[in-house]
Amino acid sequence: MSADTAWSAPHGDTAPHGRSAVRRGRIERIPAFRSEPLGNERDLLVHLPPGYDDRPDADYPVLYLHDGQQVFDQGQQPTWAVDRTLEALYAEGLIPELIAVAVPNAGVDRGVEYSHVAEYWRTPGTPLKGHRYEAFLTDEVKPFVDARYRTRTGPEHTALMGSSMGGLVTYHIAFRRPEVFGLAAVLSPFLTHVDPDGLGERVVHERYRRRGPRRIWLDIGGREGLIMARPARELAGRLVDEAGYTSGADLLYYEDPAAPHHENAWRPRARHALLHLFGAPSPVRSLTVEPEILLAPGETWSAVNPVAVRADGVRYTALEAGYRVERPEVAAVSPHGGLRPLAAGRTAVTVRAHGLAARTEVAVVPELPAHPVLEVTVTVPPGTPDDAPVMFGPLPCAPAGPGRFRGRIAVPRGTGFDGGVSRGWGLDAVDADGRRVLHPLRVDRDTRLDLTVERWHRPADGI
Repeated sequence: MSADTAWSAPHGDTAPHGRSAVRRGRIERIPAFRSEPLGNERDLLVHLPPGYDDRPDADYPVLYLHDGQQVFDQGQQPTWAVDRTLEALYAEGLIPELIAVAVPNAGVDRGVEYSHVAEYWRTPGTPLKGHRYEAFLTDEVKPFVDARYRTRTGPEHTALMGSSMGGLVTYHIAFRRPEVFGLAAVLSPFLTHVDPDGLGERVVHERYRRRGPRRIWLDIGGREGLIMARPARELAGRLVDEAGYTSGADLLYYEDPAAPHHENAWRPRARHALLHLFGAPSPVRSLTVEPEILLAPGETWSAVNPVAVRADGVRYTALEAGYRVERPEVAAVSPHGGLRPLAAGRTAVTVRAHGLAARTEVAVVPELPAHPVLEVTVTVPPGTPDDAPVMFGPLPCAPAGPGRFRGRIAVPRGTGFDGGVSRGWGLDAVDADGRRVLHPLRVDRDTRLDLTVERWHRPADGI
């Protein structure tokens, strides 16, 4: 286990941010940090806050982040740029300064290291390593960080944050070891594997009926393909109903209908999560809902999504809201906003929370299919081999003639896709400037899509 520092990169001079100046912290790299339980090594990246060297007697909370090669702004794309978000929050005086430790993933072993209870779908038959990764963080990384830096070591000062599979492992470790990690930010968690062929679902997370960490942030986007909002919403509801959490207090859940499964979406939501975990309480100033919600007969996965906005800018879904349905024979609303169509027609639904009210129209439309079909045809650049599928989000597209790939899938109505096209695992379709090409859509009816890829690009590992 190495404790040497390979380099220390300053983040530049102070820069204006609103009425304050943003002071930059610095990043230290701990090279070749060895893990005995995992039998491998990786660099650690440690972001020290701007005041760390100015206050030699101060101790700091610590935030541990999975997929660490993507979380700090070091010129790579894509990135969460959590270091920039932290520095802005310090300048605004909204959270105390803290130490952020980015733990890179293990590349091809990422999925198995982040899995505790079910095999990773990309590597079936491979032994799980989630418990060993948990031991690596708890028994190796954290003691090293606490010994090397001036930290506050208690669970109330120690946070975990991750997205996708990193969100899944954050959830498991925080509930298994709440005496170590008392704060958890679970972004876009991979809670349920959906088979794209038959839409069969396999739950890949544990169901906890007891309290775990002191505070939890949980979120999901509406354009994450088959990583759907329903399992995340159901998990949030269970944490309230079964584990004793209080929505709007120690648990904040946020459903962002337009957000894809990507670092560009996690970057702004990380600010909300950090304010919830480390900031002070803030009053709710507004409550909004989408003006109209369409339902197909038999649909069971849609929900009213009342978004509360706090004075500090944090947005979250008010699971604690109350509902009044003007025509209860048309649709029913569960305590946490889940919708169930009952008969064709329209009804108004009034939502109340925090002394505020919002109103939406719910329509049950018999002509809407519950499972519309999406068909995608992708024309690829010359020389693209046909030995690996071309993917439209989670949809595999098979060879369908020279230079063409095609895929077809029936999805739950309302499923959203960011529309990213990739080849194999790690090659993205990009435009002439190297920017990822996206074709976002929501599938409400049978849809055909024809796309053309100009070229392929391999981004950094960890997406």
